[in-house]
Amino acid sequence: MTKRQENKEKKQAAILAAALGLFSEKGFAAAKIIDIATAAHVGKGTIYEYFRSKDDLFFALCQWYVDQTAAAAMVSAQSLGGRVEERLCTLIETLVEAMSKEIDTFSIFLEFWAAAANPSMRDRYRSALLAMYDRLRGLVIGLVEEGRETGVFREDVDPFTIAAGVVGAMDGVMFQAWMDRGFHAPQVASRFTRTLVRGMKA
Repeated sequence: MTKRQENKEKKQAAILAAALGLFSEKGFAAAKIIDIATAAHVGKGTIYEYFRSKDDLFFALCQWYVDQTAAAAMVSAQSLGGRVEERLCTLIETLVEAMSKEIDTFSIFLEFWAAAANPSMRDRYRSALLAMYDRLRGLVIGLVEEGRETGVFREDVDPFTIAAGVVGAMDGVMFQAWMDRGFHAPQVASRFTRTLVRGMKA
């Protein structure tokens, strides 16, 4: 990578980080490009060198958020060790713990959901979010299938159903934590997952 490419990537990362902060704090409608530029320490015109419009910047942020979440999940999965039931619990606990540390920016996820419901933006936002959910479900499915094959989990346990429920529960737990800062998401996620695992055991 050339120095110019490296500087370009750093500048783009700074813009996305600033956009994440401003969109999370003010919402998509109220956040202004000039404020994002100021927070990123670049000129307003520089933003438009990377993104054609505010809408494009917001979608780029959605893709970045999705990729970051999926990457964190993959790193967690690859670093797991021990029995399959413990790996499943650790994967979910690690992800919820990581998201809890960034709870102030969770509102941006709600904005992405809102964009996915907007007829003019629906297709690309739904595609991006579904890609993230597919990856997360895939990790859980793999562990549940391994558990069934090794006799740890019951044969009648359906991997997709469990994965869909787990991912949905993670969304719900994080939403409650965002609404109520006294809600301890990691602790709830841990107890939920371990209860679920006990119910799946052969």
